[in-house]
Amino acid sequence: MLKRSFLHVILLILLIAVAVGEAAAATPSPTDATPPSSAGDDLAAYQPALKPEFADDVYRLPGASRYDIQVRLVPGDSPRLIGQVTVLYTNSESEPLQQIVFRLYPNLPEYGGSMTVSAVAVNGVPTTPTYSAGQSALAVSLVPSLAPGRAVTLTLDYEATLPTDNRSGYAVFAYTDEVYALAGFYPTIPVYDAEGWNVEVSPPYGDVTYTDAAFYRVQLTAPAQLVPVTSGKVVDTAVNGDDTCTWTAVAALVRDFYIALSADYRLFSEETNGTRVNAYYRPGNEEGGQRALRSTLQALRLFDDRFGPYPYDELDVVPTPTTAGGIEYPGVIVISQGLYDDQGAYFDLVVAHEAAHQWWYGLVGSDQLDAPWLDESLANYSMYVYFQATKPAEEADKIKQMAFLDAYRDLQQNHLDRAVGGPVAGFNSQSDYVAVVYGKGPLFFDAVRERLGDDVFFAALRRYVAQHRYGVAYAGDLIAAFEDVSGQSVDDLYRAWILGIQP
Repeated sequence: MLKRSFLHVILLILLIAVAVGEAAAATPSPTDATPPSSAGDDLAAYQPALKPEFADDVYRLPGASRYDIQVRLVPGDSPRLIGQVTVLYTNSESEPLQQIVFRLYPNLPEYGGSMTVSAVAVNGVPTTPTYSAGQSALAVSLVPSLAPGRAVTLTLDYEATLPTDNRSGYAVFAYTDEVYALAGFYPTIPVYDAEGWNVEVSPPYGDVTYTDAAFYRVQLTAPAQLVPVTSGKVVDTAVNGDDTCTWTAVAALVRDFYIALSADYRLFSEETNGTRVNAYYRPGNEEGGQRALRSTLQALRLFDDRFGPYPYDELDVVPTPTTAGGIEYPGVIVISQGLYDDQGAYFDLVVAHEAAHQWWYGLVGSDQLDAPWLDESLANYSMYVYFQATKPAEEADKIKQMAFLDAYRDLQQNHLDRAVGGPVAGFNSQSDYVAVVYGKGPLFFDAVRERLGDDVFFAALRRYVAQHRYGVAYAGDLIAAFEDVSGQSVDDLYRAWILGIQP
């Protein structure tokens, strides 16, 4: 959440939650054959979502999950979504999988909505799933187990109800002020790693998603007067006979899929470096829309140069009634509607932070629950890089002083200083988490930059992106990029700032 106070706006970016829990008995389903892809065998169908020079990236991860989603928005006093998701899932692990887990995010208390799954099938055979965490996680048993390299098709019919106020969480899944915000609108498969399926509980100020890059084809049917803003790219619009439209969008190698809709949305648009930037606004906020476009274009050009090219065809910026200042999604930057009404330096700050997330967690994935500094600290430092490049020196210096140095000093004076690294759940409170990860954490990157120099520092970040684009990276991968490019060790800085180990 971002508050209007300049310091709080700097520190409190988007914070959300994750949860998980109990289990029950399941009916197994056969997985003894590799089925055809229900999402389409031709990976070229996803290429429109990428810039032409990156179109062949669809073949880099042919085993990435393919989501085919049909969803209908039903307006009313309690708006509903009625949908079906079919996923072609390939086991990319070195061991057989006994089950596949989906997250049902609207069932988390922070979302304030609900999602029910009425039918589940594995390779077309109906099965009974198990639930956990108050219905927020669903497991599908596989019998026999899914061998490495083998694929399975899972189909889930579901329905979701949206809350109609913004008091739940940050109104990421809600219908408020004539805007439909649809984060987590479909059952989603989390990362499977050495810990198993990542469905652990996180405090409400941590991020929800930890997912692999995937392909998406989404068909959204909704009242024709609504304007949809989506991840990826809308490739087809069909006008139906019942005053609805069906929009078809595709997205390539993204970690989740987001939709916002409103009849009020208007658009400013401009292309830079081969990416179309669409800045949406609402009537009366034309100036805010222009500023959103200008700031996003600046951030995209700068980060393209400093971090490596943004490979996607579009990047959207859209206002919603979220109670956070800004929220990042693949190909979409959500900005609080209130910031369009009351612009200031913090408007550009929020845009820059969320734009940086298109690289840090978007392009280069990381475990946001267990290692939030890998994306949040780096995104907040990237915000400072943006201010250095686009604002007067005294304004950038003020950002560094207030957001980073003062936050770190306060931690020390209040005897709350601790290592930047560690899971969200390891922090005592939201204020401690924000001060350490958003305030102290960027100082690690500043120390590395001071040691290596600008040219080497940014060359290392470009190496990091190039090596881990569309993948999941860990702390060791980031440190290796700095050391391989520079020929210098930064282990002492990592141990001191991130691990809290003093020499």
